[in-house]
This record gives sequence, structure tokens and C-alpha cells, in this order.
Amino acid sequence: MLPGLAMTPGDIAIEGGLVWSGPGQHHSDGLVHIRAGTVVYAGPREEGRVPPGTPRLDAAGCTVLPGLIDAHVHLTTNSDHHHVIASDVFRGQVSKPAKLLHGLRNAHRALAAGFTTLRVMGHRGAGETELRDFIDEGLAVGPRLAVAPWWITMTNGHGDLFYPPYTPREQWDTADGIEECRKLVRLQARAGADFIKVMASGGMSKGERPSWPNYSIAELAAIVETAHELDLRVAAHALSAEGIRRSLAAGVDSIEHGSYLDEELAIEMAERGTFLVPTMSFNDWCQREGTLRGLTAQGVADLSEAHDRTLKSFTLAREAGVNVAMGTDSSGTLCPFGAHARELELYVRHGMSEEEAITTATTNAAALLDRPDLGSLRTGAVGDVVVVDGNVLTDIGRLAQPSNIRHVVRAGRELSGYLRAVSEALDLQEAEHPTRAEDS
Repeated sequence: MLPGLAMTPGDIAIEGGLVWSGPGQHHSDGLVHIRAGTVVYAGPREEGRVPPGTPRLDAAGCTVLPGLIDAHVHLTTNSDHHHVIASDVFRGQVSKPAKLLHGLRNAHRALAAGFTTLRVMGHRGAGETELRDFIDEGLAVGPRLAVAPWWITMTNGHGDLFYPPYTPREQWDTADGIEECRKLVRLQARAGADFIKVMASGGMSKGERPSWPNYSIAELAAIVETAHELDLRVAAHALSAEGIRRSLAAGVDSIEHGSYLDEELAIEMAERGTFLVPTMSFNDWCQREGTLRGLTAQGVADLSEAHDRTLKSFTLAREAGVNVAMGTDSSGTLCPFGAHARELELYVRHGMSEEEAITTATTNAAALLDRPDLGSLRTGAVGDVVVVDGNVLTDIGRLAQPSNIRHVVRAGRELSGYLRAVSEALDLQEAEHPTRAEDS
């Protein structure tokens, strides 16, 4: 940590530039004033509003946004982009302490890209809840983390099939039947869960198919009921239409991926208020560069249909009025941390306006997390801000280039100096890899 960089909440004023406070709320020559880590004013610039002695940032020529939220990441995955490791090898052969150190590097990459909150699909025992608490207590620099300590999956389900048959299973790596499912929710709550992740369909791992549903409605309903009793929301990995249907019947809060969503299910999601987290950029990266990132040519081909279906599902969801929350599925070298804004570029390319796309990573994602204090610049919101060179409301691609991220503020503390100081170790220039949607 740099000398003098205290991670206690701070005071700061961000002056000038285009301040985007939330959907439809723009101030062309704006001011954001943060006191003790909380926004106390966001609006037109006014002389005399900020007390003398308050640190100030000049945002002229920039867009000032709330700190961005990525609602689907796998944090403790390979961070060494010069040493590509297949996901199954990394998962099975890298120690848990090493995974946590990789996770810290990934967290720094995300923060440097302006993503001040991450919703983490956790890996059991890798220390992600402890890292969350260290960051929250000011003992480490990083984005805010909302963590599911582990998934809930059935025997021979997605997640269980991540691991080869010879890999020893630990107790509660799988849960079968209503009572085991209930108990695993309770165990994860005791382990510090912020939300619960359940595998409700197959995926693309060896030996499974995305068309397979996982869990009965009764099992899923037991998971949802138990989680909701503990004030925990439920995210359902669901690719297949049947997996989505069962998840909706059980009352999950979000569908992750939703690749085989159809029109009828999209309408039901909109009526129920269920969120969709599309994770379009994962398949996009795999299709463009998969063989350079640890996939075989056959693996890339196998993902092709899911990629095409995800684009179709995204359109169906938008047409039905489904709440979309931005999530990338960032995972090691396959979908690199620091390139999160690629997801927003894809949203714009496939029909959203820039403002709609930004809303998915702010207001909508905050609603999914049940954190009304995140994702906006309004009085009482947390003081997380990203200052981006140029007008992001007319060119979403500006977010994708690290050189355009002028300032990152977390809880009123400007962190760009710290992030620059560790950039050589983090090798942030890897994120300069072309990520603009028109490159695909």
C-alpha cells in the first residue's frame, strides 16, 4: 500500500464533466461531493458547496459514473495471462492459498477498470469471504465483494462434473434430495454467504450437456425457500429451457446465462421480476480467442451454439422487458479480469443504448444485489465513482480501454495512484488486448 493511503472512508469532490447520476439523470457540468465515503451531493456544479480543504478531482472532458458492478465473476481463477492453464487443471492442481492470491490480482484488475463491486461465484475454501471482510474492514485494497462461498449442485450435475471422476469429493460438494439441499444452504449461510448459487441445468463440462436440467422443482424450491428465510437471494445457473422453467417455478431471483431462453419463459421472467445475467462476453472471448486461452478447437466449436443462443436469448429478454444485470463470467484467462466493459459493448452492439447498458452495470445490478446504496450517484449512496475520459454515453467503447480510466474512487478514496504503482506486477496492459465489439 502506498504511504498515506488509508482505506478508511474519505472526502473528495469531483468537479466538471458529464455526471451520470442514474437513468435519465445527467449534469453536463456536474459536481459530486463525497463525505466520509458517502455521496452528499450530486448535481450541477455550484460554487461554495464544497468545504475548503476538500481534495478535488478535475473531471473536465470526462464522464463521471457510479462505480460499476459485475454481477457474475469467478474471482479465484488464473490471473497469469502469460501462463495459460486449462480451467480443469487450475481447479484441480492449484492450492487454495495460491487461488486466493490469484483472486487478489484479479480483484485489482477489476478495480482498475472501474468495477468497484463484484458478485463472486465462489470456490469452496479459497478464502473469498475472508478477502471480502479484509477489504470491508480497510485491511486490503479491492472492490466490494458479494460472495457465494460455493455452489449447490447434484451428483452428476454441473459443478460436480467440473472435476474428473478420480478427484476426491468433500462432504457437501454435492447435495441430493430436499433435506440435503436445505442443509447446504444453511451451511453456506453459516460460512458467510451473501447469496446462494445453484446449478439448475447442465453446462459445457466434459460428460454433460447444457440441455440437461439439474434438480427437480421440489429441490430447487427447498433451496429458494431456505435461502429467502435467511434473507439470501438465489442465483440459478440455467442454460436449458427446462432448467430455466424449473428455476422460475421455484422462485429464484436471477437466471445466470439463460442461453436457451424462449419467448414464453422471457415473458414469465419479466412478470416475476426475475433478473437475467447474460454473461455474453465469456462465449465471445472463447469464440474469438479460445485456442489461445486454453481451449481446444473442439471446445471452441462446442461453445459456438451456446454463443449464438445467448445472443438470441438476450434479444428475447429485452423485447419482453426482463431486468438485465450485467455479468461477464470473468474466469482466468478465458474471460480476463479487467476487460469487463466488453460485456457492455456487446449489449450496445445487440440493441441497447449506451445508457441502457450502463444501467445494467449500475442501477439494475445494485437491485439484484439488494443494495440500493450502490449503483447511483445520489445523496446517501456509497462514494464509489469511475471517471472516464470522453463521453461514454455516446461511445461505450471508451470504458474498455484502461488508458481512458482517469480516476477510480472507492468510498471517497482515489485509488488510481495505488493501482498505477502496482500495475507492473498486475500487468494491466494485458487488458489493452482488443476488446471492442466491432473487432469480433
